[in-house]
Amino acid sequence: MTFLSPWAVWFLAGIPVVVALYFLRLKRRTITVSTHLFWQRALNQTSRNAFFQRLRHLFSLLLHLVIFVLLVGALARPIIDRFIHDGSSVVLVLDCRARMQATSADGVTRFARALQSARNYVREAGEQRQFAIVKMDASPSVAVPFSADEKQLLETLGTVQPTDASGDIDAAIRLASSLLEARNGSRRVIMLTDREFPASSENVGIVRFAARPLPADPATNEVLLEVRNFGKSLIRTNVELSYDDKPLDVKPLVLAPGATSLTVFPVLVKPSRTARGQLTARLDTTDALALDNTAFATIPLGRARRILLVSRGNFFLERLLEADSSVKFEVLTPDAFSLALAEKFAAVIFDGTMPAGFDLAKSEGNFLFVKTTPFPSGAMIEQPLVTDVDAAHPTTRNVSLRNVSILHTQTLGIPSPADGWTFSAPLRSFENALLLVGQRRSQRVAALAFDVADSDLPLRVAFPLLLCNTIHWLAGDEPDAQPALTAGQTLILGVGQKVSRDGAEFTGAFQPMKNGFYSSVNASASSWISVNTFSVAESEVVSSSAEVQAALPARPLSGLPIWQWLAIAALALLVAEWWLHHQRRTE
Repeated sequence: MTFLSPWAVWFLAGIPVVVALYFLRLKRRTITVSTHLFWQRALNQTSRNAFFQRLRHLFSLLLHLVIFVLLVGALARPIIDRFIHDGSSVVLVLDCRARMQATSADGVTRFARALQSARNYVREAGEQRQFAIVKMDASPSVAVPFSADEKQLLETLGTVQPTDASGDIDAAIRLASSLLEARNGSRRVIMLTDREFPASSENVGIVRFAARPLPADPATNEVLLEVRNFGKSLIRTNVELSYDDKPLDVKPLVLAPGATSLTVFPVLVKPSRTARGQLTARLDTTDALALDNTAFATIPLGRARRILLVSRGNFFLERLLEADSSVKFEVLTPDAFSLALAEKFAAVIFDGTMPAGFDLAKSEGNFLFVKTTPFPSGAMIEQPLVTDVDAAHPTTRNVSLRNVSILHTQTLGIPSPADGWTFSAPLRSFENALLLVGQRRSQRVAALAFDVADSDLPLRVAFPLLLCNTIHWLAGDEPDAQPALTAGQTLILGVGQKVSRDGAEFTGAFQPMKNGFYSSVNASASSWISVNTFSVAESEVVSSSAEVQAALPARPLSGLPIWQWLAIAALALLVAEWWLHHQRRTE
């Protein structure tokens, strides 16, 4: 047997005090009476107060001593554990992943059950058995280093909450093992996870939800929604879509056990000055895990950008800009244009003209050059072929230029980096650039080496896609500009950028642990970041009966908590002594 709190043994030094109190004589008052006939009982008590007479009735003394020893034993907290003689170190790994929010039939979450098991364990903390607590979520961390303070451990457990993130069990075990490396005596890692806690037999969840504007019509957004049935029964439910907290659409779903529904549909939203661009999907169903019944996405607001077209007249370019509802354009002749106007527009398009004194190294603004470019060019190439298209670049995304006929184009190479500019050619004819793009910090430039009127490109669907992509890229309106994160993912914020939600602000590295919308503000603009779990491993919470039966319930490390029984025995004897005293049995 070992004592977790051996310091309590010093209380045994109080035994002489108990004995002294037992032999303490009662001080009687002297009263003159006429006869002793009615005071015989009082006289008997007086004789029992004599020292040697009290020694003849030791039962009361022994009873008090036993009660005192039992109380001291309870304070010393004895355990029967053969592993603890040289000290014991225990690391409790508390699972805080999203799946721990799953509920059982009685409505209690798995995390609440795991937390109660952790409390049962740390109540055995003492000098000979110290505990450390590791939280397991996206990045496992030490909540409490090794401590023998039961109060501190319980207070920390009271502050731990489950997250909406996934987690790595192996990483948490490695962290716990590293904590134990320098410890002596018995060393143990206890994983408090969800395998031993059964959940409801049904769960359906949203595993993907995203929105992006259509390149041909930025006012219309394409929404992707994927829902999976993780249960064993047919599910009939509805998906409720809302935009900025206002109902938008309702879509019915019927899912067989294990089935997945993948839907892509258009959503048209009207631009507004007060719009936040927040799109929310909710399943109107009740299942084991409510977390994955709601998903969040952001829609680029697509506020109108001012575009300036410097041209002597181009039917195709003017009709294209008129058809794009996300831009407001103006037309100027080359003679009326001055470089000072460039800063007032999101982008300037030069159609077959070059402003006098233009120097790309000293320029301010974003520019698109058609046919005439500021870059060195060579002889004309007749009937060039489109050989390379960079589908990953924003200017050529979803653009198909197969069999496009071009009458002639300039010979345009890719310039070397200079004055902070870097260049690439997302559209090429062998080594010759048909579309050249460059970027210097937030400033952008693009050059089309041929005149659109000298090709059949304006007659193809690729024409509005290519020009709209390029114009919006120049203006900084990239389709993927609105961040979408998974819970626990780290986002490095830019200089001056702040992310906030519910009064909490983040700068530098931002790692959201709860799903929802976060406000992002920098020096030039504000936007919203959507955060979701989107993890099949977290949504698949249904446990098989074999798993539940194989799991061991949480129990004290030492088996029976002896100190509790000692305290109960002391209380029982105290009550018995009180009863015997009032029955005049232990006087």
